[in-house]
Amino acid sequence: MSAVEKVERQASDGEADTAAKAQGGAESSAALSIAGLGFFMVDVQTKRLVWMESPSLDFEHVAGLNEANLSSALRNLAQNDQKQILSLIQHAVKYGSAGPVELGGDDLGNGLSLIATRYQAEGGRTFVIAVSGTDAEDEATGTAVRGVAPLIRHLVEGSEKAVLVVDSFGYLRYANQALYDLFHITDPTLCIGRNIAHIPNRVGKTLTSVVLTTLARRAPVDGNKRFFLASGDSMTLTYDLIPFRVSSGLGGVVFSAEKVNDCAVDFQQVFNLVHAPLLVVDLKTRMLISANASARKTFAITEQMMESAPITETMLHPRTFVSLIEHARKNSTAPLQATVSGFDGVSRSKRLRASVVDGGSGQYLVIESKH
Repeated sequence: MSAVEKVERQASDGEADTAAKAQGGAESSAALSIAGLGFFMVDVQTKRLVWMESPSLDFEHVAGLNEANLSSALRNLAQNDQKQILSLIQHAVKYGSAGPVELGGDDLGNGLSLIATRYQAEGGRTFVIAVSGTDAEDEATGTAVRGVAPLIRHLVEGSEKAVLVVDSFGYLRYANQALYDLFHITDPTLCIGRNIAHIPNRVGKTLTSVVLTTLARRAPVDGNKRFFLASGDSMTLTYDLIPFRVSSGLGGVVFSAEKVNDCAVDFQQVFNLVHAPLLVVDLKTRMLISANASARKTFAITEQMMESAPITETMLHPRTFVSLIEHARKNSTAPLQATVSGFDGVSRSKRLRASVVDGGSGQYLVIESKH
């Protein structure tokens, strides 16, 4: 089979191959991004693609030279962009050069222009080298400020606010755990790297709409809005979308949101209204980090004493603490009889019930003392 026939066959089968790879083991391999793409090279005989990943929006730590099977490398691109690239390669093999072709244009403005050239190596091997058709650093390159990715990750990784970064072509580049939780996204691999215009059934139609609108208008927006989730449920969020730029071009948008709390309940007050003594302990450090009013009164707890030493050196025997953790992990409803030493020097026999809760930075043991 000639080189031209191979590429023609690849062009006709590209969509099916890409879908199969995306569902299989291809998720772990590198995938081409339009934003920041400067060039790529294809080995026609082996159907391998080599490209340089821009560090501008490198949230996955894949900046630099990358290599993957052609179908796998294109798996995250829109079907039309996949066909355009395969057609560009085919024409370059057949005629020696091809292009320019526009990628990622549509309603998002000017796309990325690519031109390709065939290179015949010794031994009959054929390569196609495609480069961006413009040298200007403008909106067509989809580039963002170098260092934006690690900066955003550092600032929002553990934030309670949901944060999403979308590049100038509409592809999801990063989301923190709060966004996955808020929008009930169970498998991030089905979203990150995809074009938001093509996955409203995974992120919800409202999020898709506001992101694409902001990319088109290139102006910040904020407010309260009801967001429809992929499940069909909906919720009201306070949100904002901020475009970020390089020179005169657009790098992408940052979306952030949190739930609207209409009741504005002070949960610390609710915590203190509970009659039973409640203690909250950091499982990693074993430090007592919170106690309600009843616990403070019963065990003579002060802030200074809470910060003085782990609870296993003040109020509970280490074996008792371990037993409470096991008790909590088994979801046992029966109280555990144990001795609790108060800061007033009095030891009391108490029935304790424990539960483990997940927090933003770790796990915590909630201990309830029964009368």
